[in-house]
Amino acid sequence: MSILNFIFFSIASDFKSFHRKREIEAVIKVGDVKAVYYKPPESFLKGLRRIFSFRKDEQEFDNLKILSLYVLIPMTWALKSKALMCLFVELPIKLQVSYARRNYLNTKDVISWFYKPNQYLYLKNLKPYIYLHYDNYKDDISYKFSSSEQFDKTLIDCISNSLFTLVSSSKLYETYKTIRSNGIYYYPNAISRELIPSNVDKLNKQNVSKVIGFVGQLDNSLDVELVKKISKAFKGYSIRLIGGYSKVVFEALDGCENVELLGYMKYELLGEEIKNFSIGICPYKDNSFNKFRNPLKITEYYSYGLPVVSVNCDIDDKAKEFMGIANTHDEFIKSIKTQLAENTLSKNIQRRKYAEKNCWDNRISFLMNKISDNKTQ
Repeated sequence: MSILNFIFFSIASDFKSFHRKREIEAVIKVGDVKAVYYKPPESFLKGLRRIFSFRKDEQEFDNLKILSLYVLIPMTWALKSKALMCLFVELPIKLQVSYARRNYLNTKDVISWFYKPNQYLYLKNLKPYIYLHYDNYKDDISYKFSSSEQFDKTLIDCISNSLFTLVSSSKLYETYKTIRSNGIYYYPNAISRELIPSNVDKLNKQNVSKVIGFVGQLDNSLDVELVKKISKAFKGYSIRLIGGYSKVVFEALDGCENVELLGYMKYELLGEEIKNFSIGICPYKDNSFNKFRNPLKITEYYSYGLPVVSVNCDIDDKAKEFMGIANTHDEFIKSIKTQLAENTLSKNIQRRKYAEKNCWDNRISFLMNKISDNKTQ
């Protein structure tokens, strides 16, 4: 297989905080792959202020160049007409990408990669491209483009014209398969292999801590009422919630004595906390957005062999074999008790094996094989 290079068009303002950072790192670890990571487009005038304030882009990795992406007018203005979009957004982006190909990637054999349907509006001419669809955007109230009249058509065009479309939700995958007959793949979330502990013997020892843990954003998708009930039902346990939290969540859980809000934690430090969990939980609200959620944290919990309880969402079928799934608050609490009581060394080993098969290098190996197959056709 000939080595390809990639251009990632991010939705995060910096690489270090991008939630798919480890996926990109897995890509650039493949042979001689090189990549460019573009930050979300910003207007040229705004960029000038940053340049003259001597704020530089992040440090360059050996084979990953991190760049700002400039457009001539704000995107909200450009969306008002095709002419504005073409002249002041698409053309400047095309020129910057052409420059990056020549000077950083040294090849025309490049695949673009982006993450949300609205990006297609200004990246559609940068073919071939991979489109990665990792959430139910249609029901995401925080995603403004989901309410646009252009959303449905843009999504269909985005999927139809991609080299590949990767979908992390099995339910959405089954839906989107009707758009095209090939080139669309179920691509569930994964973890960094570094998260899987090497000292298995230590894990096999009895966990004497009594901790019910959660890793993830503590936002309006979290069912705080369920967390409160868990807190009351398990007074002998510490309920540790790891992730950035809003004022609303803090105020809602402030009166729960055994709930600890640990805040944002670097990925590299997660293992030290997860290994102290007795069980991992996914206490999401029952709504249309979460129904399509395939929680990455299940695999993170499994990397330490932990039992898990989740609400009924779009969980990978193989992951369901070693966990509890609840439809109501009472079922959730009962399932925690059951999973703790019926946990065994054999189940712990099975969970770790699942995690080992669901790392980002597994996903990228799968994708590279598909790209290779496509080139030989």
